Parts: sequence; C-alpha cells; structure tokens
Amino acid sequence: MNRIGTLAAAFVVTLATITGGAALTGYVTADGAAPAPEIQNDHYLDDDLVANATPGQATVEMESTARSQTVLVDPGVEPSGGAPTGLLGLLGFGGPDVADRDVRPLANALIENGHDVDVYVPDPEQQRRAAGPGGEQGPTQLGERLAEADAFVTFRTDYDATELGEIESFVESGGHVIVATEPDAAFDEPGAAALDATLGVTTESGYVYNMAENDLNYQRVYAEPAADSGSALTEGVDRAVLPSATPVGTTLAGSDVLAPIEGSELSTTRAPTEAPLLVRTDGVVMVGDSDFLSPENAQRADNDALIGNLADFLVSNDRTPPGPGGQQAPSGPTAPGGPTAPGGPTGPQPPAGNESAENATSG
Repeated sequence: MNRIGTLAAAFVVTLATITGGAALTGYVTADGAAPAPEIQNDHYLDDDLVANATPGQATVEMESTARSQTVLVDPGVEPSGGAPTGLLGLLGFGGPDVADRDVRPLANALIENGHDVDVYVPDPEQQRRAAGPGGEQGPTQLGERLAEADAFVTFRTDYDATELGEIESFVESGGHVIVATEPDAAFDEPGAAALDATLGVTTESGYVYNMAENDLNYQRVYAEPAADSGSALTEGVDRAVLPSATPVGTTLAGSDVLAPIEGSELSTTRAPTEAPLLVRTDGVVMVGDSDFLSPENAQRADNDALIGNLADFLVSNDRTPPGPGGQQAPSGPTAPGGPTAPGGPTGPQPPAGNESAENATSG
C-alpha cells in the first residue's frame, strides 16, 4: 500500500473511532452530551461549608456629632475616557474600575451626617508643581487636596516620595487616615512598602481563608474583635465579613482590632493564622480588605456597624488645616452636622446635609 493509501486508511479509522464514541455517548446520555465529571473540591461538595446566601439589612449609622468635615477619598483608579471620576464615580456610576470602588455605605453615611466627601484622582494634564516665592517646589495635586481635608481614605499605594511626605504631614497635623489594601498589594512594591513605612503599618503577603466556616466561600472570612482590643471600631461588631483579606499589623504603638476566627489559614503557608486583619494606631486604620465597604457586603454580618464606626473615626480627628500663608487655622466649635460659619466661629450655623453632595468635587 502506498503512502497516500496508508494515510487515507488511518483517517477513516480515526474518524470511525470519534463518531463511534460520540454515538455511544449519545446513546448512554440520551442527549448527545457526555456526563459531567464529579467535582473533587471539598469546599464545593460539603453543604455545611456554604453559609446562608440571604443577605441581612444594612443600617450604617454614625454617632459622632463632630463639626462638618471634609473626607478625601482616593479610590486608587486611573482616570479614563468618559468615566466620571468624581463623587458619582465613587458611588458606583461609571466604568468598571470606578465601580470596583463603590463605597456608597460609607459615603452616604458621611453625607447624611453633614460631612463633605471629595474624590481625588490624579490629573496627568496638571503636572506638579508651581515654584514658591523662594524657588522651592509647591505641593503636589494630592498635597493641595489634603490641605483642604480633615480625613483621608485611600486604596492606592503608588505615591511618590513627595506625596508620601504630604500624607505623613497630614497625619502629624491630626488628620485621620484609613488605608484599605488587598492581597495582591504585595506585588505593588515598592509603593506598598513605602506607604506602609510612612504610616507605621505592615502588610503580609497572601490571603486568609477558612474551609470550615465562612461566608458563601472559603475566601470570604469572618473576623471578630481581637482579644482585649477595647476599640470603638468594634462597637456593635460581633463578626465582620472580609471578602478577600490579607494580614496587617503596626510598627508603632497601636492595637489589633479584628482577627480571623478559629480555623483560618494563610495561603502562603497553609498554616493556621491569628494575624490581625484590621489594626489602628493613633490616627491611622489599616484594613486588609476593601470590598467589605461595598453595598452588597455591607449587608453581611455586622459590616454595617463596622462601616459606621469607621465613619465616626474619620470625623473624630484633631485636624487643624493650614490657613492662608501656611498658618494653622483655629479650630471652630463642634455642632451636629453643621460647619463653622464663614467669618468666625460664633456665626450662625447653616443647615447641613443637602449641600454636601453638591459640594463634592472630582479630582
């Protein structure tokens, strides 16, 4: 048999084998499809490992009666196309990257209590920085925004050295900061390490999981108040749900606030871990997750109480922003939901709440 004949015979045998197998499978399953393979992953098989999928009710409330504050939020996304980068973007309207930072529960609580929420997204068209009278460099875009703010929430790590210095000065002047990180932030070196060092916090690589007890899946871990934490951040919080958490810590005098429940393990070691997932120093809160702030996760466990406590932390600060000429502005009196009136601390207090959303500006 010549070569062409041999190849033709092989083709016929192969085709017969394939069509015969398909016909046999169709005969066995009666629908022309092969039976699905059995799942071997225990966390998908054991019904005891799947929690109730019905969410609770989110009620984010604040107790602070501090004067009207400005909270600056850096969602950690780059500006793009026609996607809004202001308050609407932060509240879930816009491109997918912006929607990933949907923190409506926190922003709404602040606005409803008379505070302003600003959003910072760096503008590449506005290259920093104008030189001062003595030839020194002026503040960065971030520094200018921080000078007008009382508290800062960030999901970003790629700050340059000047910006890190501005963040450090902001904390030293009494501003409160919340840093929300993720397990993959370890790949943002050296940015993540530089920010951690500036704020006196640490981040451990890997994510925490729990195969025995979790919320919907093994990576959505429960966290409980750390032993003897005594923190106002845990008031009303028996359990919080962190959808994708990494261990965090402090290098300064601080305290562990939330720790994973028993049975939790760390992905990089496969060993049990009790490392905290949320810590606080005097003016900085570091949490190893950011998704717990979203509307759907605010409904899980006591996340709504935790978010309300974080809102209280942001506005309960001793911030004295620099006034004209770099002088520290005097602190005005506090009143529930009311800003200090223009012209002096004894002026009438305007109504608060409605102006906050209108005054929220984009970066």
